[in-house]
Amino acid sequence: MRTILHTHCLLTPGAAMADFRNIDDRSLADLLAAQRRESLDASDPGWVVQDLQIHQIELEQQNRELRAAQQALEESRDRYADLYDFAPVAYATLTRQGRITQMNLTAAQLLGVERGRVPDPMLGTRLVAEDGRTLLETLVRVLDYGDEETIEVTLGRPPAAQRALRLMIRRDDAHPTGEPATACRVILLDVTEHLNLTGRLKEREVQLEHLAQHDALTGLPNRLLFADRLQQAMLQAHREHRQVAVLFLDLDRFKAINNTLGHPAGDQVLRQTAQRMRDLMREGDTVARLGGDEFAILLGALEHGDDAGLVAQKLLASFQRPFSVEGQQRCVTASIGISLYPAHGDAVETLERNADAAMYRAKGEGRGTFRYYTEEMTALAFAQVTLEDALRQAIAKQEFVLNYQPQHHLETGAIVGCEAMLHWHHPLLGRIGPERFIPLAESSGLILPIGVWVVRTAAAQMRAWQERGLLADTAMWVKLFNRDSQHQNLSETIEGILTAVDLEPGTLTVEITETLAMTNPASPAGAIRHLHGLDIKIGRDAKNTGHPAPAASDRLAVHEFKLDRSFVAGIPGDPVGCSIARAAIALGRALGLRVVADGVETQAQADFLKAEGCRIGQGSLFSRALPATAFEAYVVGRAQ
Repeated sequence: MRTILHTHCLLTPGAAMADFRNIDDRSLADLLAAQRRESLDASDPGWVVQDLQIHQIELEQQNRELRAAQQALEESRDRYADLYDFAPVAYATLTRQGRITQMNLTAAQLLGVERGRVPDPMLGTRLVAEDGRTLLETLVRVLDYGDEETIEVTLGRPPAAQRALRLMIRRDDAHPTGEPATACRVILLDVTEHLNLTGRLKEREVQLEHLAQHDALTGLPNRLLFADRLQQAMLQAHREHRQVAVLFLDLDRFKAINNTLGHPAGDQVLRQTAQRMRDLMREGDTVARLGGDEFAILLGALEHGDDAGLVAQKLLASFQRPFSVEGQQRCVTASIGISLYPAHGDAVETLERNADAAMYRAKGEGRGTFRYYTEEMTALAFAQVTLEDALRQAIAKQEFVLNYQPQHHLETGAIVGCEAMLHWHHPLLGRIGPERFIPLAESSGLILPIGVWVVRTAAAQMRAWQERGLLADTAMWVKLFNRDSQHQNLSETIEGILTAVDLEPGTLTVEITETLAMTNPASPAGAIRHLHGLDIKIGRDAKNTGHPAPAASDRLAVHEFKLDRSFVAGIPGDPVGCSIARAAIALGRALGLRVVADGVETQAQADFLKAEGCRIGQGSLFSRALPATAFEAYVVGRAQ
């Protein structure tokens, strides 16, 4: 069943539709005549508005004529049977079961029946199946409660032609007093053309709204829509304590292209620019054309403001490819300015103004580059770009290093495992910890080859130690980062590495981060379960909550749980820290998990953990993370 919609006429693009119901008949006719006299070209945007107004006025006039005819016929049906029979409006009387006991000629023609040859036809059988049921339900309600109802149904079943009917149903109270009503009077209106016209009007309304918010040349959002999305992005970033970046991009010396090659050539450059920007952005980002050769980009939900500099660098790199203009290759560069919310403003106008100012600074300092609104942010962004370039070469140059930290049984002191810890030894910057380069690797997509290198190197080292008779019945912990865990070929890649180095899967434990397990446990679940099927153990840290989440642990088939060093540091002197550690250990054991305490630095901490049921610990009390040769010597020394 379709619902009834009231359609109004657009006055201006984006404005509410006008209501003509309160205008008298003469004024309405004069307004229609005036609209028809005004001749506009079809290419004029105002022509669409004028056409919509004409259609809406015609609809209102038709509705008035129908209402007047219905009222007159209702008043005269009993006194003037012929007028009822030959009325231009279809009338019928229906029983509770939907049987037509009486109908006029107009209704018979509408339904395609001959009154004398089809006794008591059932109206519901002539409607689509769902509408037939709706009709019966409505008839029952009207007869039982007496309230008039209006429904819309479809007459005709495929492959027959279909028409849209509006049925106005009221109880027939023309029966002896005290007896319940047994029939309903129904007015049948063919509204097929009305609904078709309404649909076309709505399509034009959508087109007008799109034209009001998008650039006609590139199809990108315009300044109005960009400002609205920026406002929404700032509200969301405020709630989530994140950042928003606004990038203003302006083509360098674009005026020369229009002057020398003509505006059609300039339009080609603008369309290609829009497409290149679209291709580089995330699905949730917004690319807009503000006018001329000026574009804007909205990057929402940023963890780090310097990520916007990486995006700017990729955009500038895309402009190194020539543009195809009039069959020839033309080089076009761009300058980009960046402002951040909330650092550089908390209003749409402020962020746009500051990004624009930064863009002009980029033009003034040589073009083909980008600048933040502040010099400090620009310097940091260039440092990040430089660091990313170095990160891309770090694997090939063998600059990554794994150190290994032992895990000890807190009662026996035996080595029961070890954790591989990644570091980057940059030739100029020296040792760079993972907390600095892992976020950059994840945002740039470099984390996947780095993760593969870590697993391969750790597995090969574990196999080498086993061949020398070391670390029997122990496991190597390897941490997988968020992007690693969501890689669709994760389990196959790890399985291939273990096969290549001839390492038993049971000697490997892959650790997934708490963030991934809590926020998106379904994403890596398939790969994690595949690893579980290979007898590879799954561990999880608890950096923020301090305890394993039962739902995530069950869904991801977690075997082991690491109590983060931040929760170990306060024990045994900190009551809150002790409570958290005690609860986490108890929950981990209840879930059947192997609990490992990280960051054990004192014997008092080890004693507390042991007393609470934690059996395994790692930290400086036993040994710091060591290079492979030093770790091997440590293992040999403990065995003697």
